[in-house]
This record gives sequence, C-alpha cells and structure tokens, in this order.
Amino acid sequence: MLPAQTNPEEPTPSALANVTLVREQRSRVRDLAGFKKNHQVPGEVSEHTNSFVARIAADDLSEDLESRFADFRRLLKFKRVDMQVSDPEGGVGQISTPWFDYQVIATIAPDDPSEVLWRRQVAEFRSPKDLFSSPFSAVFGNLFDTVELLPPAAIDLSLFIDQIEERGIDTITLDYDRNVTWCHINLKGVQGQLQLTADRVALVVAQPQPPSRLLEAFFHARSQFGGNDRF
Repeated sequence: MLPAQTNPEEPTPSALANVTLVREQRSRVRDLAGFKKNHQVPGEVSEHTNSFVARIAADDLSEDLESRFADFRRLLKFKRVDMQVSDPEGGVGQISTPWFDYQVIATIAPDDPSEVLWRRQVAEFRSPKDLFSSPFSAVFGNLFDTVELLPPAAIDLSLFIDQIEERGIDTITLDYDRNVTWCHINLKGVQGQLQLTADRVALVVAQPQPPSRLLEAFFHARSQFGGNDRF
C-alpha cells in the first residue's frame, strides 16, 4: 500500500490540469464479443487491423460504459442530465460528468497484434475536493495504477538529470539511458516509480490503489522537486 498522507492539501484545478488516472490491461482479440468464426486474429499492427479491433470491441466498450453509468448514478448520485455519454466510436467510449471525464479505449497492442490493449482513464477534473471523497473511491476502487501528467512544455531530460545529480540527494535514485530518452526515479518513502520522457511524467505503482492514495503519492513525489520547474 502507498503511505497515506495526513490532511493532504487539496490540489487546485490548475495543479490537476493535464493529470490523468490510468490503468492499462490486455485481453485476447479472439475473446472480444464481436469476434466471429470467420474472423482472423490480426498478424500485424496496422491502421486496418486497429480499425478492425476497434470495430469488434464496440459491444465490450458499450458494456463497460453501461456499467460505469450505473455506478455513477448509484454511488455518485449523478442524474441522467448530469452525464453525457459518447457511444463507442473508433475504439473510444466516454462519459462526461460534473466532476470528471471517464474514457475506455480499445486498441490493438503495439507489440502483439493478437491482443487488445484496454486503457481506462479519468481526466479533466472539475471538482478537486470530490476526488478525495468516499464515493469517488467507492466507484473506482483499486482500478488505477498510474498517475500521468502531460507537461505544458517538453522536459529537458539532460538538464533535469544534471540538476538532480548535482544536488546529490541520497533519497533520490535515478536511472536513465545513454541517449537520455527516458529517466526513472525512485524516491525513498514512495512506493512507486516516477517515469519521465520529454513529453510525459507518470507515477507507476506495482499494485492498483484507490484514486486518493495515488494522487496524494504523485503530488508528494512531485513536491520533492520543488526547486525544479521542469514539471
């Protein structure tokens, strides 16, 4: 489990801009509801095979949206007029609520065309205080294992790494490749790893956690770099 914070400061809407709660999972293409006997499992990743997977995943996507819609009504007490549902199109389904947008996305796995990559995410947070409420935790449970941030400008990884190494903080461990295309950061006291590329920052944990714990851990980890404005 991630360490719980005592009376965490509530993130502001600006702090939550470009932040997304994410979980990616896989299943077999042949297990999709729309896979028929005359269909063939894709043998390559292409625009055509991705369109095929998106099309035959429509029923599974609709089932996911139906389940979430019911949960949002029952646990978050949203009314029908509070929610705008976008039926699956191109492998993407969405429910917009007063608090957030929920998306479920089905694409062909980039490294294995016989598998579907499912991405479930919550973003566009409009009511920060409600993200730490019991109903929000109840509706999503331990679904997410990643907090993702898309920074407003590209991160200069070389400069970032050099600054951290210059500080010589023994509670921070860095790993990166020779060409500095990625950087992984382990922080003492934080169960999870910060993973950086030039256009993405993510806190990834080994086991899914309640949304509030993930967000608290992410903002705690991010605060460790308060002297660096890179993200």
